[in-house]
Amino acid sequence: MRINSNNFDFHTQRLFIRKMNATDVPYLYAMESKPEVVQYITGKVLTYEETAQKLQKWLTTFDYDNGFGALAIFLKDEKEFVGLCGIIHENEVAYRFLPKFWKKGYGKEILDWLILYAEVLELNTLKALVIKENEGSLKLLKRKGFEVVDEQICEHTNLPEFIMELNLEK
Repeated sequence: MRINSNNFDFHTQRLFIRKMNATDVPYLYAMESKPEVVQYITGKVLTYEETAQKLQKWLTTFDYDNGFGALAIFLKDEKEFVGLCGIIHENEVAYRFLPKFWKKGYGKEILDWLILYAEVLELNTLKALVIKENEGSLKLLKRKGFEVVDEQICEHTNLPEFIMELNLEK
């Protein structure tokens, strides 16, 4: 994996990852308009206008200068949009993919990259919030060493979720 945190130009074996920008509304809308994608995130499908507002808010509130924020994921060779990932709120991993890219190993590839990126940012722990029903993500996080440390009700979906952590200190 190659990491260049100065310009947000990242690559994994199969993926290209970059900072989101104002022209990415169609990509974000492709996700926000699909109930199966948002069911464990917000639980609410958004209109195109709501999606544009959400992206604008992200671009003005995320701390990109220090490496935190939403990143767009593309297939490296085809340049096709795959999904989103990032480290948000100082140490929380976040990722989601369009349904056609589920169960193809991209989640593992991105989570491996996010863990490496967190080490570059010199974070001591990573946190993940995962809805209990989201078995795929829960299984992936546990395989990568995340442990359940608490439970709560998700403020967006009102569903029970686990608070998981991964200790990065060596």
